Amino acid sequence: MLNKIFNPENGFWKLLGILADILIFSAMWLLCAVTVVGLGPGTTALYDAMARCIRKGKLGGYARFWESLKANFKVACPVGVLIVALGYGIVKLRGVLFEAARTGDSAMLMLYMAFWVCFVVICGIGAYIFPVLSRFTFGVGGLLAASVKLALAHPLTTLLLGLLTAGCILLSVAFWMWLVWLVLPYVWAWLASLLLERVFKPFMEEQEKG
Repeated sequence: MLNKIFNPENGFWKLLGILADILIFSAMWLLCAVTVVGLGPGTTALYDAMARCIRKGKLGGYARFWESLKANFKVACPVGVLIVALGYGIVKLRGVLFEAARTGDSAMLMLYMAFWVCFVVICGIGAYIFPVLSRFTFGVGGLLAASVKLALAHPLTTLLLGLLTAGCILLSVAFWMWLVWLVLPYVWAWLASLLLERVFKPFMEEQEKG
């Protein structure tokens, strides 16, 4: 009886392990993200651990996170800071457009709606950046160029990534008091990896052959 209860293959312990991973990986990402300079490296590391270890059920996911963080810090850090600056500008622009739309002007309302469409597109393109870095070696310029090219070449995937990323951001802001930010980083990385690994697969196979 006790052997069944404490068997690591027991469904209860598996579920507990998954919940622990969700909280710990999300917390590690948040620890990096709150420093701003660690946002890029932390996102790269989270995706790397997800794609290489967690989804495949391999051990060493936590070690992989820190290894990837250190290995990609030099490139991911400035790109992450750039994204934070872009995000700040988007927040300010949203505030201006929202106030303009509140006046009831139909043109301003349409412009405000167009803003959200653009926001999803930007989120979709941006969602490629750090996963690409986790799988391939690039400098800052090459990373940004490769990410944009992949995003444009896979519009459906980009749209889904945009909706996923924008949704996670908005949920984190709207329901922060429910501590959703302790879950959403992991959820984002898991869902993003389902979409992006298919995109990366032919390039990775070509890289391995080379």
